[in-house]
Amino acid sequence: MRIISVAWNIYDDRLHEFCQDCTGGGLVIKNVCEYIGRICESYLFIGQCKMPEMELGNIHIIGTESTSGLGDKCYDWKEKHLIEMSYAFEESLRNIKPDFVNFHGIGELMQRCIKICVSSNIPYAFTEHLYIGLHKRFEGYDRAVSWEKQVYNIPDINIIAVSTGMKRKIMQDFPHIPEENLWVIKNGTDFVPVQNEGNLRLEYGLENKKVLLCVGTILDRKNQCQVVRSFKLLTKLCQENIKIIFCGKDRMSGMLQDSILKNGLEDKLIYAGAVSSAEMKKYYTIADGLIMPSYAEGLSIAALEAIAYGLPVIMFEDSECVEDLNDSKVVCLAKGRSDYSLADAVNEWFLRKWDRDYIINFSKGFSMERMAKNYVEYYNKKITLSK
Repeated sequence: MRIISVAWNIYDDRLHEFCQDCTGGGLVIKNVCEYIGRICESYLFIGQCKMPEMELGNIHIIGTESTSGLGDKCYDWKEKHLIEMSYAFEESLRNIKPDFVNFHGIGELMQRCIKICVSSNIPYAFTEHLYIGLHKRFEGYDRAVSWEKQVYNIPDINIIAVSTGMKRKIMQDFPHIPEENLWVIKNGTDFVPVQNEGNLRLEYGLENKKVLLCVGTILDRKNQCQVVRSFKLLTKLCQENIKIIFCGKDRMSGMLQDSILKNGLEDKLIYAGAVSSAEMKKYYTIADGLIMPSYAEGLSIAALEAIAYGLPVIMFEDSECVEDLNDSKVVCLAKGRSDYSLADAVNEWFLRKWDRDYIINFSKGFSMERMAKNYVEYYNKKITLSK
C-alpha cells in the first residue's frame, strides 16, 4: 500500500528548512509519516518550499524542485508558488499512483490538492491537528476559521480528528457532516523519558519547591497569561511552595514576561524561552506537573510527553483533550474558565499525592506504534469502500 501524506511543513532536526521551529503539530506529522513507513510505503509532500527527493528514515520525501518556473507568468509570488506546488502534487499522483492521500493541516494549497484528488478519483482524508472553530475566544486565526468553513463544507469529505473532544466540537459547528465521515485517531508520541535534570534546580532555585511546567509557544491561544493572574489567587501555602516555568518561543512580544514583572512574581514564575525537544527532558525530570491553559488544542503533545514522565496535568474541563485523558489519577480539571477556577485546580494539584507509576502506565496507550496502526487500518477501510 502506498500512502502520500501532504503537509505545509514538519519539524525534523535533520532538515535545515524545518529544524528551527519545533511545534507539536510539525513533530507529530513527521512521526506519523515515519511510523506509517514501517508498515507500508510512506511518501511525504511538503508544500511550504521546494524540496529535493530524499529518504528521511522510513519516509520518501517527494521531490518538487522540477516545477520551478511554471508560474512565472503570475506576478504574485504566493499565487506562483501555489500554482507550481499544485502541479508538483498532480505530477506526484501520476508517478507514485498512491492508494490513499492523507492531508495534514489546512490552507489554500491543501484545498487545491483536495480538488485534484477528487477529479482524479483518488481516496483521501483530511487530518485536523488544531481545530479553531466558529466560536473562538482568542485573537488571530481568522484565516484558519475561513479555511475550516470551506473544507468542512466539501461534499462527503472524510475527516480524522486527533482527539475525541475535537470531534465533538467539529460536530457541534458542522452538524451536516455524517458521523461516519468523522473518525478519531488519537495522537501519540515516541518521546522516551530520560531522567536528567542537569543544573536546573540550582539555576532556578527550585530546592524544596514543587514545579509546574507550562509548555508551548507563547500565544494568545495558549493563554499563558491567565496562569499569571491565577497565581495571585492561590493559597499562601501553595504560592510559597511552587514555581511555574514557561517553556516556549515568544510570539507575544514579551507580554507574558511583562505580566510576570508587573505582578512582582519574577521569583515564582520563570520564562525559560524556547527549549529544544532534547532539553525538555531536563525540565520534565525536575517537574511535578504540567499546566495546560489553552483555549484550543488538539491532543497536546506536551501533555503526552508529561504523562510519559509520570506528571499529572492541569487543564480546563472543556478542553478538547479531556475525553481522552480524563482519568482522575492523571488529570486535575478546572471547573470553568475563570481565574479562580484555574487557581482552585492548582491548589488541588499541590495538595494531592500523585502516583507517578500509574500515570506512566496510563501514558503507554498513546504510543506512535498504536497511532500508525490505527491510521493504516483506517486507510485500508476507506480504500475498500472506495472500490
